[in-house]
Amino acid sequence: MDNFDFVLVANSPGELSSLVKPIVERIKARSKESRITLFLTPCQYSSGREAGYAKTLGVNEIICPEDYRKWILGIPIKREMNFKNRGAVLFLGGDLMHAVLIAKKLGFKAYAYLHGQKAGWKNVFSKFFVIDQKAAAGIRHKNVRAVGDLMMNSITALSKTETIKNWKLDSNKPIVAMLPGSRLWESDLLVPFYEIVAAELKKIIPGMQIILVLSPFTSMKDIEKKLSGNMFDLIAPLNSIPAADLAITIPGTNTAQIAALGIPFLMIFPLNKLDSIPLEGLLHYVTKIPLAGKIIKQLAAKIICSKTRFFALPNMKARKMVAPELVGKLSAEQVVEKTLELLGNPEALKHMGNELKKLMGESNAADIIVEEIINEAFLPAC
Repeated sequence: MDNFDFVLVANSPGELSSLVKPIVERIKARSKESRITLFLTPCQYSSGREAGYAKTLGVNEIICPEDYRKWILGIPIKREMNFKNRGAVLFLGGDLMHAVLIAKKLGFKAYAYLHGQKAGWKNVFSKFFVIDQKAAAGIRHKNVRAVGDLMMNSITALSKTETIKNWKLDSNKPIVAMLPGSRLWESDLLVPFYEIVAAELKKIIPGMQIILVLSPFTSMKDIEKKLSGNMFDLIAPLNSIPAADLAITIPGTNTAQIAALGIPFLMIFPLNKLDSIPLEGLLHYVTKIPLAGKIIKQLAAKIICSKTRFFALPNMKARKMVAPELVGKLSAEQVVEKTLELLGNPEALKHMGNELKKLMGESNAADIIVEEIINEAFLPAC
């Protein structure tokens, strides 16, 4: 297996922490000598710290968006880009086109794991991996494999009791975890907002413990710049979440990860500072047009909100509101009121947590994906 390259394609923080991570871990367990290269493709949702995070996973080569652009266009770059004779490209997020271009240039077979994206470039991809049979039925391709939810392979955590003990928290008092996101613009908006929410909650429930949860793509230094007081009892990484009785978070991969742990959550999507929130695709650039861009963005946001039934991934999966969502121009009072309502009904919270965990289920998607790529792309046919 030492003559093969695994080339992974992804871009945003959520994809790296929930999709790239389990695939890299499985490749290393299955084929220690294989080389793993990660192409970080252009993305308006990037945090700027994806490369640093990828290094912690043990990825051998990391190609940043700027080097990728030059390499794909044949423009010389300062670093060497050497690939082995045989390999496979696995798309894990972003635009499928990038995986197609990379596979074509390298002459490697292309594979894709789709988590909600539409299948495209069907003549290029050797196989599509999808979450379930329903998704598989919607793709007209000779090789489609339902493997389960790859995100679930990224979840590892201690028990609630162990986590509380590790972080020296008090199990007899309420614990709320607040997640401000993985990008600077998210924490710019959410940290001050959470401080107000935390202050109000502590007034009403003295002794309440509040954790501000750090994304692996956010540094403590970044967060400290945004703090105006001492409202948080603990500022800690993601492994502190299992201690919480309730999590407050924004849309994204984190909603699925929290749900998989069986932790009830309140999802909030404040649109108070719309100018700071990037939109997807071409619309992102259209909204940059002076004067008209702001109006277009407001209209686009209104349309998106009116047409989007759910924003939290578990709710999308269930096609019903399992975890509550607050979307729009939100006040701290609204979030405080909903938080108190949820904490005031422990049985309902417990039921929500159980339903979320059951909904997300278990998966061995990473094992299946890596094994099938090895068998099809690398090993000689018998």
